[in-house]
Amino acid sequence: MRAAPSPPLQELIYRALKADYAAGAFSPGRRLDVQELADRHRSSKTPVREALCRLMGEGLIEPHPEGGMQLVRYSAHRLVQLYAWNMSLLLGLVREIRLSALRRAVEESAERIPQVTPVGISQAVGAAFLSLAAASGNPFALQTIGNLNDRLHYVRIEEVHDLAEAAKEVAILTNLSVRDLPKNMRRRLESYHMRRIDRHRGDVSDRAF
Repeated sequence: MRAAPSPPLQELIYRALKADYAAGAFSPGRRLDVQELADRHRSSKTPVREALCRLMGEGLIEPHPEGGMQLVRYSAHRLVQLYAWNMSLLLGLVREIRLSALRRAVEESAERIPQVTPVGISQAVGAAFLSLAAASGNPFALQTIGNLNDRLHYVRIEEVHDLAEAAKEVAILTNLSVRDLPKNMRRRLESYHMRRIDRHRGDVSDRAF
């Protein structure tokens, strides 16, 4: 049997950068230098630029004022919009998912033991939301929630100030020990998102004065 062809270099670099992104290896405000990344991955600058363009198209990075790229920095107003959109999608999905599929999705999330670190907490929350999208059987929902997870990944990391409380929040999101799971899940999702929406709305109000 003939071996499958290796992915192009640009694809390999894209996957490596995406893995670094998920691992929390980037720092907000820090410039991502094309030459530095090319040296690290032992390639020319062209495939690195192509990979960075894909990340920029996904809304994860943006041009840095001094050249190169940086993580996207959202205003408080934009974060309110992102969290509201994420909440709206998830609440809609839970209303449509069959109870058996919803239970399996939450069960799978509960079985994952997150690393009690800011990155691990963010990954656990994202995985729980992605499980709900997968349970819907809608590939567009899966793609959209996946992208929103990526966009909010570093925001969620920065939001973790108390690891014990953050871990408790993940446990609540993945709790199966309730009577009416769909209703309870909608309440959890709304509570999770509204805490953040209200916080960022407060930031908007503070800056208005």
